[in-house]
Amino acid sequence: MIVDREHDNHRAIKSVGRCEVVQSFVYLGTLIDSSGSCENEIRRRIQQARVALLKYCVTITSLNLPK
Repeated sequence: MIVDREHDNHRAIKSVGRCEVVQSFVYLGTLIDSSGSCENEIRRRIQQARVALLKYCVTITSLNLPK
């Protein structure tokens, strides 16, 4: 998989073999995209934190712990 930042490497990529040009992908937990910006990575991590917190809250409330 190759992320083409400048969109001008398509000719060279064809000679590499079985490669695919993509806009973005996750590598070792980090979002790599063609824009080079970290804005989408920050948004993705905030969303992951929201999902984790929601799951935690549902688990805690389902335990019916005495007050």
